[in-house]
Amino acid sequence: MCGIKIRKVKDHSSPGFGTMLLRNVVAGIIYGLTFGIGIIISALMVGLREDKRSIHDLIAGTEVVYYG
Repeated sequence: MCGIKIRKVKDHSSPGFGTMLLRNVVAGIIYGLTFGIGIIISALMVGLREDKRSIHDLIAGTEVVYYG
């Protein structure tokens, strides 16, 4: 729908339910514990990192890719 896909970095396969749950729950916990500062850091990571991966992507081993 948006032209993006989330995949595992290691083997480029689709992430399973557990990986996606880890990715989203960890993001929520980090952003909540840091009172939103984690969101700013994640945005900076996406803007400044060459691979455009955020905190939750690094922890879960995922990446967001664009497809046509």
